[in-house]
Amino acid sequence: MTFWNLRNDAGNPEDGVLDIDGEIVAERGWFTPDGACVAKDFRKALKGVRNVTVHINSPGGDVMAGAEIYSALREHSLNGEGDVTVIITALAASAASIIAMAGNRILMHPVAYMMIHNPWTIAMGDAKEMRKTAKTLDEISEGLISAYQIRTGKDRDELKRMLENETWMSAVTCVEEGFADEVITAAGAAASAMKPTLMSAKAHGAQEIAARILAEDPEDPEEDPEENPEENPEENPEKEPEEDPEKEEAKKRAEIAKRAEIAAAAMAAAGY
Repeated sequence: MTFWNLRNDAGNPEDGVLDIDGEIVAERGWFTPDGACVAKDFRKALKGVRNVTVHINSPGGDVMAGAEIYSALREHSLNGEGDVTVIITALAASAASIIAMAGNRILMHPVAYMMIHNPWTIAMGDAKEMRKTAKTLDEISEGLISAYQIRTGKDRDELKRMLENETWMSAVTCVEEGFADEVITAAGAAASAMKPTLMSAKAHGAQEIAARILAEDPEDPEEDPEENPEENPEENPEKEPEEDPEKEEAKKRAEIAKRAEIAAAAMAAAGY
């Protein structure tokens, strides 16, 4: 049994669902002649689907195996073969966080977490061999930083410090720091994915959030039948005529613009 399982979506057979569950291991020696077959199997399975939803619950593991899955998913998306949506259900740590960075959209459940750190290994040998191993680890770190930088837009020095400190992040922090797009707060990821919230402000920017608010029409409040009883015009000759629909629409837009301006100012003041 492998740590990954790619199957067709029951609701849409053209799409796929990829489960990354448990430790990411170099099965059969991922990059040995035997293990190369594992990478080949994964890419072959990926070719058989269009859009992919990736569920991740993993403490991480072999960085090269994680890198191969990341690269395959990125190529799938960049080549126009389909979108990749990542959903972190509980934990995406270490190499699993790298796989998560391949998503066009990254969603996290409220109790999900992400951890990023420098790669480590076990080595033996003389001083020269130890220095070589340290250099190799530094080079691997540079690759990891690149994946995080592509996703977050953060400065490399800041990401380097985060890796050195072994940074743990909650779902909300991941969104604030740009490692994820949304915290799933409603039944079904799609229901909340595009909702403009303060939690996604840092990832998208105050102006974009304000624009989304402007694009939304406010819901008309339900009228209270007791406050607005049906009236006979003949019995109420002094009743004022109904307001012009265009004026009503202009009023709504003015209210939306005011809310957007306030929201943008508040987010800017908060550092978003």
